[in-house]
Amino acid sequence: MTGDAVAAPGVGSERLLQVVRDEGRAVLRLVGQTDLVRAVPGCPGWTIADLVTHLASVYRWVGLIVGERRSDRPSPEERAALDGVERRDQALPAALAMAHAHVVEVLRSAPADLDCWSMWPAADSRHYWIRRQAHETLVHRIDVQNASSGEIAASADVEPAIAADGVDEMVLGFANRYRDRLRAASPCTLSLHATDVDRRWWIRLGPAEPEFGRGPVDGPATTEIRACSGELLLLLWNRRTWDGMNMIGNGDALRVWRHGARL
Repeated sequence: MTGDAVAAPGVGSERLLQVVRDEGRAVLRLVGQTDLVRAVPGCPGWTIADLVTHLASVYRWVGLIVGERRSDRPSPEERAALDGVERRDQALPAALAMAHAHVVEVLRSAPADLDCWSMWPAADSRHYWIRRQAHETLVHRIDVQNASSGEIAASADVEPAIAADGVDEMVLGFANRYRDRLRAASPCTLSLHATDVDRRWWIRLGPAEPEFGRGPVDGPATTEIRACSGELLLLLWNRRTWDGMNMIGNGDALRVWRHGARL
């Protein structure tokens, strides 16, 4: 089984839309309490100002795709125009707040039969983009939280079902964006077990393109990680290391993932 468009069981569009709204508001609160020149640990080379600019641009980009029901990816010129946020510190939080409110409204009002472009195949465009923005916003909330507190979170502070949905979206969706980079000289398999929801995923790596799937892996795993879903989510997003996690086998597959799962 490879990446597909099926959502994790039990997490619907409206609940995920609530995550987009609430996590975005949390980002805005944290940004308002933090010096914008602080470095973001999970995004090497970025300050909070860079993260705010990025997230506002993403929200505008998604608002364009969904709001205009675009059948193709917006052009590089259009994306560059969306990146044009005023970079004065006092303007950035307001720009993010406006972009966030807009994307929440666009996603909320999108029709159930929405048909538009997506970064990987999606059977339900509305659910796809709500889900994508839920986890984009969640991960960046953790980024800002880490920058603000000076401590690296070990787990995502969300309910297990939401964190597990984020793991599922990464393994069966977002990880496809890393296909060209995820290569191992020798075959290895990463098995993930979210113990708090008793769900499993696997990632098979080697010289050829990676394969991804749900459920128990067929055959032995080179590396198995057993942890709560919030810990697995941050591990897959390279927001934490596997230090202190329950790992069975060697770390070969995780080292390949950590090196290749970056854009």
